[in-house]
Amino acid sequence: MERTQATELLESLVSLSRITRHMAHRDGEQSVSATPMALLHVVQDTDPRLGDLAERLRVKPSVASRAVAALETDGYVKRVADPDDARACRIHLTDAGRAHLRRRQERAVELIARSFADWTDEDAERSVRLLKRLEDSVVRWVGHVEQSVAAGQDPFDTPPDFSPTLPSTAPPNPAPPPGSEAAPAISATTTTSDQTHPRTAWEKTTA
Repeated sequence: MERTQATELLESLVSLSRITRHMAHRDGEQSVSATPMALLHVVQDTDPRLGDLAERLRVKPSVASRAVAALETDGYVKRVADPDDARACRIHLTDAGRAHLRRRQERAVELIARSFADWTDEDAERSVRLLKRLEDSVVRWVGHVEQSVAAGQDPFDTPPDFSPTLPSTAPPNPAPPPGSEAAPAISATTTTSDQTHPRTAWEKTTA
């Protein structure tokens, strides 16, 4: 990607993030911001420890702890004993939290449907594919940065290979049946004693 396109993509992402935050603040339920909402999504199917939760959200443990405290105050999550470690606790989604999450998801889907009412199904499908590809690229780059920092290296000194690996569409050459000999390759040329001449289409059909 050229730097001009990279700059335009960055500006679009920043603008989209700003608009998304603005929409969230106008939602009427402003007590739950982006990080706590993401937290609710993480704990809806599992009861993670606080450290695991912070890692999943890619935030500092202190940020995750404040988000959990805010959701506890609202009655959306609660800390439960860790059956594997008496000194630790896990974060559990309450019935009120599950209902709140479902209500917010339904509201978000309705908002998206209204905002993109003039989009075709093909537009939406193409956008989903590109957004998933964008997410995959960002996740790979973040992982590369974390590995480089852990190794004491500059991530820009050894950029990851983002070239797509496409599977080959050509089928493998089948092996000849047992007991049979492979047919000799048919040459597209005929050889004389002193030179090689390409065979014409007419010669191939009349040979």
